[in-house]
Amino acid sequence: MSTNENSSIQRQKSDVFYPVNSVKLNSSCVVNGGILCLSDSEKEELAVIFEEREESTSFFVPASGSGSRMFTELINFIQSGEQTELVNKFFEKLPELGLYREFPVIVREKIQDLQPVYIAEYLISEEGMNFLSRPKGLIPFHVLGDRVYNPFQEQLQQALEILGENGKIHFTIQEGKEAEVKSSLMQLSKTALEENVSFSVQDSHSNSFCFEEDGSIVIDNGLPLKRPAGHGALLENLNNLDEDLILIKNIDNVQHCTKSDLNREVWRYCGGLLIQFKKALAELAQNYSEDGLMALNQKYQFLSDEEVAVCDAMNILNYASRPSRVCGMVVNEGAPGGGPYWIEEDEMVSKQIVEKIQIEANDLHLIEESSHFNPVFIALSKSDCFGKLLDLTRFVDASKYLVVSKPYQGRTIKYKELPGLWNGGMSNWNSIFVEVPKEVFSPVKSLFDLLDEAHQAL
Repeated sequence: MSTNENSSIQRQKSDVFYPVNSVKLNSSCVVNGGILCLSDSEKEELAVIFEEREESTSFFVPASGSGSRMFTELINFIQSGEQTELVNKFFEKLPELGLYREFPVIVREKIQDLQPVYIAEYLISEEGMNFLSRPKGLIPFHVLGDRVYNPFQEQLQQALEILGENGKIHFTIQEGKEAEVKSSLMQLSKTALEENVSFSVQDSHSNSFCFEEDGSIVIDNGLPLKRPAGHGALLENLNNLDEDLILIKNIDNVQHCTKSDLNREVWRYCGGLLIQFKKALAELAQNYSEDGLMALNQKYQFLSDEEVAVCDAMNILNYASRPSRVCGMVVNEGAPGGGPYWIEEDEMVSKQIVEKIQIEANDLHLIEESSHFNPVFIALSKSDCFGKLLDLTRFVDASKYLVVSKPYQGRTIKYKELPGLWNGGMSNWNSIFVEVPKEVFSPVKSLFDLLDEAHQAL
């Protein structure tokens, strides 16, 4: 083991077992208290701004995740044999799902005579369909007529519908999977694949060392075990894109194509809101006044009362020199994930998306009280309000890393993840939170989510 590697292990071990990375919450963001609620006329105005934009635009879709977690309930069924109501519904509806359409004809002809546990094993086993080993983006989600579509295909389709034929989409994918993904997208459109799509993989140099619960390093085949350092590592991938205006969503958050009109509408007004805000902030920076500051913050709610109280022309110039983002927020109905909060740091209050894992124990009650959560529906700009392209790594709060615990070979291991891409990775950004309809958030975390209305054709 080299000196540098040993030093890195010791630093990461200290961060994992003696963390000083928690976030102190002040309060939850609420509508008209950090979260905007737009009128229909405002949405229409903003959509026009987006359609008339001059900024080069791309979707950025993290898609390196495996689909294995989707099958957790199915694996539990195989192991327990317990046929719950949801399990029974799944097997009843299976012939209507895209998964079934990929079964060989000989299997489909016999499906009525097969026991559910055998079908479940066939879905995940190497001898069967082996869906367990596929990237999530290559698992068939939706059916339209005689066609079956996976998330890669549908995300590309939606991107072109929203951005036009010159729009771009960038997928971050698992190393070694590019040929497989390209083959799938080729079935949709060879031209679009060649002209509109790009790929990257998460830099393995950012991977983290793993530790046993007693603090010793995990050894695998004689070498220290390392794991990818979370979606925060994708900041470099985002930083390397040529486009300025970027729309971020997760690969599994895609509705059936017959139900995507609302999705397109929301992206347009979120993008327009970002463009409008940047222009307004640039104008204030060039012609500062206290009345102008109050009016701007009343409209966009991007600063806390404490920040406004100490703001002056120099502060506004600094804000205008940051990257900016508009984050859609969905009414909280018990879904897991981060949320929008006012946080306290260095005797100042600011707004941020915070994950539960970051929150101090005595603030956890605020999660239950929060009205909205983060569905990862983000429009951002990589340039400042004057059009200068920024190095996004300058705006990270490195102290807001995450410590995660994961199962490994029958035990629990711990390691450090980089500050989350939309959490500490975007800590020093201008952040506007806006309420968006819950229908734009329909992720497939479980195989059984495909039974939901959002994933059925009209």
